[in-house]
Amino acid sequence: MALIILSGCDVPNAEIKGTVTYEKVPHSSISHGLEYDKSFDAPVRGVEVQLIEDGNIIDTYVTGSNGEFKFIKKMDTFVKIRVRAELSNDTNDDDGNEWQVRVVDNTNQKALYVLETDTFEVKREDMNVDLHAASGWRRGEGYGSTRASAPFHILDKVYDIFVKLDAIGSVQLPALTINWSPNNIPQFGDITVGEIGTSYYQNGQIFLLGAEDVDTDEYDQHVIIHEWGHFFEDSVARSDSIGGPHAGGDYLDMRVAFGEGFGNAWSAMITDQPTYQDSFDQDQATGFSIEIEDNDVINPGWFSEGSVQSLLYDIYDEASDGQDFINLGLEPIVAVLTGQQKNTDAFTSVFSFMTYLKDENPSFVNDFNNLLEAQNITSDVDIWGSNATNDGSLPEALPIYLELNPAEVIRVCTSTSQGADGNKLANHRFIKLNVPSTGSYTLTLTPSRDNDIDGYIFTQGQEIAKNEAAGIEPAVITTELTQGISIADVIGYNAEGTAVAATCFNAEFQMN
Repeated sequence: MALIILSGCDVPNAEIKGTVTYEKVPHSSISHGLEYDKSFDAPVRGVEVQLIEDGNIIDTYVTGSNGEFKFIKKMDTFVKIRVRAELSNDTNDDDGNEWQVRVVDNTNQKALYVLETDTFEVKREDMNVDLHAASGWRRGEGYGSTRASAPFHILDKVYDIFVKLDAIGSVQLPALTINWSPNNIPQFGDITVGEIGTSYYQNGQIFLLGAEDVDTDEYDQHVIIHEWGHFFEDSVARSDSIGGPHAGGDYLDMRVAFGEGFGNAWSAMITDQPTYQDSFDQDQATGFSIEIEDNDVINPGWFSEGSVQSLLYDIYDEASDGQDFINLGLEPIVAVLTGQQKNTDAFTSVFSFMTYLKDENPSFVNDFNNLLEAQNITSDVDIWGSNATNDGSLPEALPIYLELNPAEVIRVCTSTSQGADGNKLANHRFIKLNVPSTGSYTLTLTPSRDNDIDGYIFTQGQEIAKNEAAGIEPAVITTELTQGISIADVIGYNAEGTAVAATCFNAEFQMN
């Protein structure tokens, strides 16, 4: 028998294939906490799988809807497989969506989460190598090992959003970083050690809680998608929301009511699950829920996030609940948010949104009117809420915008009767500045009592000028304004400027 020596080029190829999965932990329909004993494997979709040899990436593969991947590699080599917690879809096609999302550890120098195998030998022509990210949960022990599945569940919920957006057309998005860590706790302080306070979006980044036995959000899909909704508004649509504490039933600044109501409704639209669930407490076993589709909300009105979320979801959803016979889906909602509302002269609110939605969908006007009236919002809307009659039991809340022309002086009063967090109804008052021609103007805000007054001037949602100086002297704002309409947003504080206060002041507008 002759001895045959194969050259390197004659070494046969091997096919390495497998799937990437993560452990998904569902919520209880009763307690709304997490049910670890009902966990199941779910595919990791749309992520890059890397084939690595000698520390070098020699091939990549993007997982499909089942989390599958495949590589061809010479036998008798040593490799490992790595999966990155990152979604990326860079396209040169103007009709395609573009995005890049990374899940990182904000307590570890923004390190990207990865899942990888040990190095192994390619020694068969067909090799199956599966990668699985486990939750790390051990009954009776808590999180006894690495919580590998958390970043991949977070990423998979963002993938759900992209699936929905792909179905309606092109949306070009900037890069997004999602910060999650087991060290992220509900305490405000240094975010590099996890003191994030709460889950939130800010400046192109989402921060999510991960505090075991206190409040974790990595499996709370509605929370993840809600915060992504704020990213969407900020990056390709527009949100004038000033943020701050909020809860169902609160009488809110209309900008906050719309932003938070949209975030809740968005989470229900993406998941097609209108029961919003958020887990917390010992073993993440309890939680709360919000019925997004519920039309019977506490304190309905244009200042209610409950009214906004119910209204938006009714416009989207496929089911008729006795009041709602509309089934517009996601596309017209996204079209208004990224279109007319993005450039509105008014602040973003249910008034601006519904005005433009009616303009774009005239055949549904009667249905829209019914939905508005069911939430105690006037159906005769314009972007200014000019015909609003529901004052939330605060005379200071109406009219929503006060008119001010050059050479005029008007009396303005704020209120703290519905809360003094700075984002409650009538904490801020809005003044519509009518600018007859482009030029220099001065707005003077003179308090009647010993109060500190802060003022801001906006044009189409962009801050043009402000006066936040401490003290009880008149706040004077001089700036260049373009012909048309700008808005002054004014709030009062105590004399020390340390607490929001109910006050009255004179507003004078002058052309220089």
